[in-house]
Amino acid sequence: MAKITFKPWEEIVIHESIAYSLPDLIKLCSIGVQPGGLAESLRWAEGVAFRFLSMPSTDEVSRELLQGKVHWNAVEWALMPKYEGVIQIKEINAKIPVIDVGATAIL
Repeated sequence: MAKITFKPWEEIVIHESIAYSLPDLIKLCSIGVQPGGLAESLRWAEGVAFRFLSMPSTDEVSRELLQGKVHWNAVEWALMPKYEGVIQIKEINAKIPVIDVGATAIL
């Protein structure tokens, strides 16, 4: 039987934090979404909706990943006091799924 090991990340390094109003973050997420479509999901924890952009996979970034350190190029976020599982984009009849990651050990 194979051995399974769970080793959570030890550190997340965020290189840029970009705050938006919630309507602006929704607009940003809706760019390129077809009418009636589904946008990339947002994450939500403790009153904040966010998404992150990963760093390009270089030798150094890969080496640090194996050592437990994750690098995020940027985190785009907005205050969203109340959790909602889906945000409707009325103008294009599309949806943004929202995932509650508040109970997750690492986001």
